[in-house]
Amino acid sequence: MYTHGEIRADGSLSGGVLEEWLPSESGIRYATDHVAIATDPDACHSSGETADAESESVRCWLLGDVYGYDPAETGQSGEYESRPADVDPARYCLSMYERTGFEFLEGLNGNYTLLLYDRARQRFALCTDRFGTVPVYWTRTDDGSVVFSTNVQLIPFHPNVDTAFHPAYLHEYLAFRRTFGVKTPLEGVEKLEPGTITSIALGDGSVRTEQYWRPRYQPRDESFEWFVEEFADRFRTVVDEWTSDGHEYGVLLSGGSDSRLVLSVLENATAFHMNDWMNREARIAERVALAAGAEFEMLERGPEYRIGALERNRWADSFNGWFSQPYTSGFEFQITDRVDGLLSGLYSDSLFGGYSVPSPKLSLGPLGSMTVPIERPIETVDEYVDLLLERAHDDLDLPTDLRTILESNIHRDGDRIVHHGVTYESLEDLVYYGSCYPLSNDDDMRFHSDLRRMLPYRSPFLDNRLLDLSLSMPSRYRLRRDLVGQAVTRLDPDLAAIPHASTGVSISRSFPVEYAGEHFLEFWRKHVTNRTPPKPYLTDGPWLDDAELLRSFEFTDEVLDHRGQLADAFPGPDADAIRRLYHTHCHDEDRVGELYTLLTVLTMPVTEYLTDATESNGTETIDPLSRQSQVIDVE
Repeated sequence: MYTHGEIRADGSLSGGVLEEWLPSESGIRYATDHVAIATDPDACHSSGETADAESESVRCWLLGDVYGYDPAETGQSGEYESRPADVDPARYCLSMYERTGFEFLEGLNGNYTLLLYDRARQRFALCTDRFGTVPVYWTRTDDGSVVFSTNVQLIPFHPNVDTAFHPAYLHEYLAFRRTFGVKTPLEGVEKLEPGTITSIALGDGSVRTEQYWRPRYQPRDESFEWFVEEFADRFRTVVDEWTSDGHEYGVLLSGGSDSRLVLSVLENATAFHMNDWMNREARIAERVALAAGAEFEMLERGPEYRIGALERNRWADSFNGWFSQPYTSGFEFQITDRVDGLLSGLYSDSLFGGYSVPSPKLSLGPLGSMTVPIERPIETVDEYVDLLLERAHDDLDLPTDLRTILESNIHRDGDRIVHHGVTYESLEDLVYYGSCYPLSNDDDMRFHSDLRRMLPYRSPFLDNRLLDLSLSMPSRYRLRRDLVGQAVTRLDPDLAAIPHASTGVSISRSFPVEYAGEHFLEFWRKHVTNRTPPKPYLTDGPWLDDAELLRSFEFTDEVLDHRGQLADAFPGPDADAIRRLYHTHCHDEDRVGELYTLLTVLTMPVTEYLTDATESNGTETIDPLSRQSQVIDVE
């Protein structure tokens, strides 16, 4: 479910703005002279996904969910308390706001954005959680009103919004398949900062942002065994609090360890495994499900599923990720028909694994390369920029220079670092958490958002209690130990004894054995075994080979035949340049990164709307009166 709104300080707003911008009937509508709020008409799947509550002087809307409150975070005495299941999450927040003002946000645990309209104080506030897990996009119009939406693609359709593609931030998206910090590829449109209160004064229209939380890396001098025990205990507590008797839960299960950990603390769950055929990864996942006593449900994709995502996900709400990354969007009925809630292991590696700790790569010549589990020191902003550039797909001929863009958006502010409008207390905090703080810095935001809208969903790793533990764990444990694997060993030894699909050894083994197993298995697959999948684009892992998929099917040409004129009109490579890039890819140079990002942009409705380049060559004209039903189809 998407939420949209407009705030106008001069009191000249009327409910008609909703009909003009969002003409379809909406599930929730609220309009005064200052404030207009609307949501899409689909019934709300997720608990608290869009809940609202009202008192005599305050009205609030909660986008997402709230799990509990820790008074210690605000300097008060007392222990963490879970939100009672029978207490509406919006009402829960409203009651605390009326007692303490914004102070309660420091101790609030959840994945949410909270909207508060305080009529007595004549202010409207948008409050984000610690990591910005429920992004809200906003802009200011020429007449001074503030327009916001949880779907960035709908903001340009507002009658008073004047925007275009921003060449520099579009370049960043094409290079990294994400935009960083608060920036988007649309001029004047930004995301709310994580951990902030953005207040709009309805008297003069002024906007003020207050930061109530930032990540601070403060490693504890504790043994690895202490962290394993603490992590396992907190993880079990988080899942136990969210699940309840009488409800059925599902897990997105891979052949790895993160989702296996979720399954280790659940009973009578359904294990959903997405794959393109019954390969090694799928067989390992099935073994895990059977050992856990869970029902195994294979969600078979195939090439048609991947290619169909171009149309199915075109209204997906962010410039973070590819068209393919709302991975479950084609399986909504199969999942919602079986379970009441869903859990995943998303963000485990970003918060507790080695993904966010820079490590050097060792070239092995014709045998490939391997990542060495030692930390690569990043001591200056310039070195951090170099690190980002190493990960970029930047072979496109664009009018902007990527290094210049990064250097102008990442800089010191005293002892702090500002990265695309988001402030970090230190360079160390940026290096370790810049890939997931805000959460939209991670390119799986599309997947996370799609799951959140489909049904009650939770990734336990985004609970404040686990975020706090991540901030206290020494980086050496993230690089050279397997916290998740050892937690599974503690919680369910039978699950831990099953090999990891990527290493071939059980996740209960020591890190050196797992590390050696991973690289040996990779070497074996590349240079020794004669095993070949039934199709060149199929693999033995969790994903198909996108490079071979592009070579095996001509969907790139089909997109360009129908939408090539859009590429000619926006500040990126034109259609001929994209065709040349595709030709290069088909002759064994891997250009998946560039091609998939370009295909994502070209199939977004916002691209057609902004380029105003619709011709009579088959491109479908966007009808503003029907776009809401299109949004619902994506969900």
